[in-house]
Amino acid sequence: MNDSTHKQFPQLVGDVAEVLSAPADASGSIWKLEPHTRGLDCNVIAIPAGEEIGQHEGPDLDVVIVVLDGSGVLETEEETINLENGSMVWLPKLSVRRFVAGENGLRYFSVHTRKRGLQIGRPPAHD
Repeated sequence: MNDSTHKQFPQLVGDVAEVLSAPADASGSIWKLEPHTRGLDCNVIAIPAGEEIGQHEGPDLDVVIVVLDGSGVLETEEETINLENGSMVWLPKLSVRRFVAGENGLRYFSVHTRKRGLQIGRPPAHD
């Protein structure tokens, strides 16, 4: 039986307290969902105090974040959104965003449909 037909069952995949115990200066993805055959990508992103994820256009899929610890701001094309522990934010596909961590840093959980990997194939036919 291959992975695409193998039935999967719910499983414990992490512990928030353990993830948040990472050093205060940890940066980038400090946790991610590991099962190979999954329909979601999830991770915990850490931004140290005063640092940022510079302005960029997000991926071609919707993303939801939940702030787990710290605070900061999310700058969009239209407004600045204050982020604090417990904030839940929807980031529409291709939306422009910039995250800036507050004085205690910012850690958030991010979830979205799994990004398609690069695939080798033929280019589309031209009519």
